Amino acid sequence: MAQSLFIMHSMHVVMTIEGVSSDSSDISPQEFDVVIIGAGPAGLAAGIYAKRAGLNCIILEKGVPGGQVLTSPMIENYPGFPEIEGMKLMDIMAEHARRYVDIREGEDVLRVRSGERFQLSTTSSKYISRALILATGATHRKLGAPGENKLAGRGVSYCATCDGFFYKTKEVVVIGGGNTALTDALYLHSIDCKVTLIHRRGSFRADKHLQDSIAERKIQVLFDTVVDEILGENGVTSVKLRDLKTGVTQEMVVSGVFVAIGEVPSSQLASELGLNQDPGGFI
Repeated sequence: MAQSLFIMHSMHVVMTIEGVSSDSSDISPQEFDVVIIGAGPAGLAAGIYAKRAGLNCIILEKGVPGGQVLTSPMIENYPGFPEIEGMKLMDIMAEHARRYVDIREGEDVLRVRSGERFQLSTTSSKYISRALILATGATHRKLGAPGENKLAGRGVSYCATCDGFFYKTKEVVVIGGGNTALTDALYLHSIDCKVTLIHRRGSFRADKHLQDSIAERKIQVLFDTVVDEILGENGVTSVKLRDLKTGVTQEMVVSGVFVAIGEVPSSQLASELGLNQDPGGFI
């Protein structure tokens, strides 16, 4: 429901603002009622229902359909699927959407001009549409620590509820100090993970009730501490920590690293179109 409301809200706003100029190539534009940018779950759902509503629409995706779900090794308790790989789930969703709407993969939207109708230029074509839906999503903010990319999906996770089950009774760290990080730590603790919460500042910015819950459950917290490196070959084996006040470093043996330091919205087009955004870049 939240995604649908966001999509419809985005459509309404985009149709009333001014954008930036598109290129002047001689490619004849293709005309649609609706162009959807992004083929994650939200974009695919938008395409299905736009087509069922009798609208001529298309989905443009700069990569492959799936969004963030593709990076999750396993999704649990998605209705109809007690357990399913993230990539497989998105293959099913994309196949479903293709029954209704054309998904053009590998087609990045470079420019948009708004007015009476939207004019879009992509890496391979041009489009005109009466409405535009931005379903460009976001990416997880990364630590930037050595070993993070290599071990993503092999001990490094950005979704505690997706992957936490695989670390029951094991030592894990949760990195971050906001509501998401503390909620993740509480969840992992509830399923018998041995949790240490790591935060680079001297106090949390999360809501007080979450901080109280962390204290009540006696979850270990390391303030003023950063992760300098994530170690392991085929999976995470430990992390190198550094105390920002003393400079002292230590190696902590862990099996899982849960990064919860926010998201980076894919909002370049929204910015170019002049859409109102919050300080984090979200529409």
